[in-house]
Amino acid sequence: MKTPYLIIPTLLAGLGLASASHADFLDRLRDVVSDTAQRTVEQIAAETTRDMIRGMVIGYTTVQTRSDEEVAEEYSREQGSLPENTTVTTYRTRMMPGNAVSPGAEVTVKSYIEVVRGRSGRRAVLEERLTIWDNEDNTVALKSMTKEAGEQAGGFTGEFTFSLPEGLPQGIYPVSSDLMLNGELVGDERHELQLVLWRDEQGSSSMQLARGIR
Repeated sequence: MKTPYLIIPTLLAGLGLASASHADFLDRLRDVVSDTAQRTVEQIAAETTRDMIRGMVIGYTTVQTRSDEEVAEEYSREQGSLPENTTVTTYRTRMMPGNAVSPGAEVTVKSYIEVVRGRSGRRAVLEERLTIWDNEDNTVALKSMTKEAGEQAGGFTGEFTFSLPEGLPQGIYPVSSDLMLNGELVGDERHELQLVLWRDEQGSSSMQLARGIR
C-alpha cells in the first residue's frame, strides 16, 4: 500500500493532465465553431452575390448595318469568289463606358459582326451569347443571355446592356461574349469588368479599387 505522501502528488498530476486535456478540447472546439461560422458567412455572401446577378435583366438589340450584297461583293473582290459555306469574317466587341463601373451604372457590350453567305446556300443561324462570371471563382457562370445575332448574312451591330446591382461586393467580374454559327463557336471575346465603390471622406470622393483577378 502506497503512503499518503506518494498518493496525493499522483492524484494532483492526474487532475492536471485531465484539466489540460479538457482545455485543449475546448480550444479545438472553439476553433471548429469559428471556422464553421466563417465558412457559413462566406457561403451566404457568395450565394447572395450569385442570386443578385442571376436576378438581373439583360437587354439586347441587333441592327443590320450592311446588306448581304455589300458584304458579299467586298469579299468576292478581295478573295476572288464567295466561300463554299457561310463564313463569319469579322467579330469584335467593346465594353462601355469602360472596364470600371460603380453599382447601378449601365454597362453596354457592343459588337460588330460581318457574315458572308456561302455558295452552298445552306441556311445559317447566327447567335451571340453574353456571360457574366463570378468574381471569386471565374469558372462559375452567374448570368447568361443568348440572342439572335443577325440574318443569313451582312453586317450587324449588336448590344447587350445591364447594370450591376447595388449591394454587390466590389471585385472583378469577367464578362465574355461568344458568337455561334449553326451552333459552333466562331468567335469569342473577354472583358474584365471591375466593380468599384464610391465613398465620401472629408468632403472628397475616393474610389475603392477592387482586388485583382486570381
